Amino acid sequence: MNQENKNNPGVVGVNNTSNVTPSNQVVSNPGESQMLAGSPGIRIAPVQEMPVDASNDNKGQVNNSVSFHNTSATVTSKAPVINPSTVVPRVEVTSALSSPPPPPVEEVAENTIVEPPKKRKGHGFLIFLLLLIIAGLGGYIYMDYQKDLARGECSPLVESDGSLRELDVNSTIVQELYEKVKTNIREDIAYHNFDDTFKLYLAYRQIPLSDFYDSNCNSFNESVMSNFSCASATNFTPRAFKVETLQREVRKLFGESVEIPNQNIVLGNSCFGGYQYIADRGEYVEGYCGEIPTTTYQVDKELISASVQGDTITLREQVRYYSADGISGSQLQNGVYVHTFKLDNHYHYAYVNRSIEGQ
Repeated sequence: MNQENKNNPGVVGVNNTSNVTPSNQVVSNPGESQMLAGSPGIRIAPVQEMPVDASNDNKGQVNNSVSFHNTSATVTSKAPVINPSTVVPRVEVTSALSSPPPPPVEEVAENTIVEPPKKRKGHGFLIFLLLLIIAGLGGYIYMDYQKDLARGECSPLVESDGSLRELDVNSTIVQELYEKVKTNIREDIAYHNFDDTFKLYLAYRQIPLSDFYDSNCNSFNESVMSNFSCASATNFTPRAFKVETLQREVRKLFGESVEIPNQNIVLGNSCFGGYQYIADRGEYVEGYCGEIPTTTYQVDKELISASVQGDTITLREQVRYYSADGISGSQLQNGVYVHTFKLDNHYHYAYVNRSIEGQ
């Protein structure tokens, strides 16, 4: 470069002594940038055959050159390579208008008949069976209650104030209770004490006929019941009942908490009762009783009053024995016999005592 160019900063890379290109021409070398003649400091970017990525580091710069090595337009660029497979598009729902539409609703043809779901027959049968059981149970409870009420075993008579009230002696409850405990003259003569022997006899009298059955004489001991026989009797088939049957009637007549030991059922030296307790068989077995001499006797008995106070019913019975041969005054006593019943927790009137007024 000569001296003149040093003092002229407006001209870059131009040798005045060289061949000068006319001002209306440009350098034809495509690999170099062109300078406009007569315009110092301004270069013209070369025409590129390949597009240049606008995202590279040279974007927006002037006088920055891009190097081309040959006419095949191999471009050297610092722009990053974008891998399309790593770009995940984002979808944002900004409002209800941009949300995806609901699935289409299936339309039912006008002439299509929609059948309701079929019920299982088994469920209906079970419901019917359950209702039948409930109705049957309710009917049984009601009928049992009516029977107990008719027998006088359920009572609406209890007064909260404990006042004493007279009852009609002909009422159902009074007559039912009296039938359980009244005796005849032959029973009175046979045994007159109110103890466990007599109580078992009264309980035996309450057993329904349906609880008796034909039995046999196995293990029947004739020696302990002098008036009775079994196996030695001719053409005799004994009757029997279960031990639990007798104990059931004991609880019903004398109260749920009462226990009376099992023993032979017979009143003194008589033919009343005549059932032998056989523990090994769990039964009471009947014995055969022969003829026993009898005595002439007479008695008058009358139920004269009945009353209730709280949970207790009292029956008063007027008894008059007339003298007879062989009967002593200590065995039979005239007077008013008082029979006392008390309501228990099972709504049964339990027979709790028999006494004679004035003693």
